Parts: sequence; structure tokens; C-alpha cells
Amino acid sequence: MKSYTLGIAEAFCSTDPNGCDTYRANAGAYADKLEVLEKEIRATINAIPQESRTVITNHDAFGYFAHTYGVKFLAPNGISTESEASAADVAKLIDQIRADGAAAVFVENVSDPRLIEQIASETGMKIGGRLFSDALSAPDGPAGTYINMMRHNSETIASATRGS
Repeated sequence: MKSYTLGIAEAFCSTDPNGCDTYRANAGAYADKLEVLEKEIRATINAIPQESRTVITNHDAFGYFAHTYGVKFLAPNGISTESEASAADVAKLIDQIRADGAAAVFVENVSDPRLIEQIASETGMKIGGRLFSDALSAPDGPAGTYINMMRHNSETIASATRGS
């Protein structure tokens, strides 16, 4: 996100050179906030025992989070929220959960929760909360900005996986 922020500021500078100092200053200030956020998320996730860093979500939208922070996400659906898991896919995931374990299961803000509720029921897991993936919440909600969304997701994952 930091790279995008700085790139957007430079794009604005190329079309509006008179405002460039303001764009760069605003981008720099936001980049500083992103640096603080990065440290917060790392500390939050690093407090989760390694063996508790496997979680279930509805669709595979958290690859960036998995890669950056070392949380393994299992999902019955692919990347698209429009795809639907087959009964065999769900059964395979449930078998994997039972064999390998998972610390928590989460619903997502953009997906129908019924499949995740079924998986939670069949595995005896409790739903650990709602994660935001492809859309923010209302401005006054828990994920009204990118920073609040990332903070909410990391804290929700940590809260649900502690002690699992």
C-alpha cells in the first residue's frame, strides 16, 4: 500500500505540478501511518503461536496477508466471491481441518456466511468473527478505512486464535 500511495502522489504531480508539494507531503504522512500499522500487525500476528496460524475463510482473498504475515488461510472457494465450492471441496476441507487442525473460522463481509457456518458446525469450531476482504465497512464501522480494516482483521484473527 505504501508503494501505491507514493505512486499515486507522483501521478498527481505529473498532472498537477503546482500541487506536487502537497501531494508528496500527504503521501509521506500516510506512508508513515502505514509504517506504524505494519509494525502493529507484525506484533499482533507474532504473538499468535505458529501452530495456531491456520484459519478458515470463505474465499481465498488473503494471499497477501498469508505471504506477508505467515498466517495460513484455507478456503472452500477460490479467489472469486462468485465461485461456489462443490460438496467434494467442502468435504476435503473438513477432512483437512480435522487432520491438520485450524485455529479459527471466519465469515467475510462480502460472502454468504452459510457455508462457513456449516463448516464450523461440522468441525465443532466457533466462528471467530468477521474479516473484511474485498470491501470496507461503512465509514463509522470497524473497517471504514484501509488502515482500520487491516488493524481489525489482524486483531480479529489474533483474538480468535489465542489459546487455540
